[in-house]
Amino acid sequence: MKFTPRAYQTLIRDFILNTPRCAIWAGMGLGKSAASLSALDIILSVESKAPVLIIAPLRVAQSTWPAEIAKWSSFAHLEIQTITGDAPTRMAALKNKNAQIFTINYENIVWLREALGTRWPFRTVICDESTKLKSFRLRQGGKRAQALAQIIPHTDRWIHLTGTPCSNGLVDLWGQQYFLDQGQRLGKSYSAFTDRWFRPDWSGFGLVPLPHAQKAIEESLSDICL
Repeated sequence: MKFTPRAYQTLIRDFILNTPRCAIWAGMGLGKSAASLSALDIILSVESKAPVLIIAPLRVAQSTWPAEIAKWSSFAHLEIQTITGDAPTRMAALKNKNAQIFTINYENIVWLREALGTRWPFRTVICDESTKLKSFRLRQGGKRAQALAQIIPHTDRWIHLTGTPCSNGLVDLWGQQYFLDQGQRLGKSYSAFTDRWFRPDWSGFGLVPLPHAQKAIEESLSDICL
């Protein structure tokens, strides 16, 4: 079946093409994957022959992205390779010279970073369910996000996909956003972000956004978030 994008999927595709480091916030079932593939198809054919890395939850990396490519005849020429399984299987998958798109689960990011070392080949990175990166901090936080942050300088494009960018509140946004602009819009550190837009809650342990915070944050991100 040929992929014929809906109007909003064309909007997603064009936004990705025109905004090298961006976030697509769209709910489940709206076709983020297909729209992203249509953008990747253009990037791979016109802009760069370097392979693409898609990072996703395990089931999504193993099944959803390969199934999405298989579903549409428009993407039949794209070869996708999953990097899952045990370490020897993952290493063998990395050696597939014909694949243009590789998928891996978040749990294996530390392994991938160590396995590739300075030989990072993926110039475009897509983080599906990007809220997995919300724990990133410059000097602490999750090891997976820390390992992934080390390769930011080696990429030309970085795309976040999620339908729930801040399921626990606006505080979820800083860690994800850092991968797109290294703190340019929300603050160079998590503490700078929270000091600017939040106050302690009644318990003294949580954070509550200031009355103007949501509007101000949305305006700050409007040029790179769709």
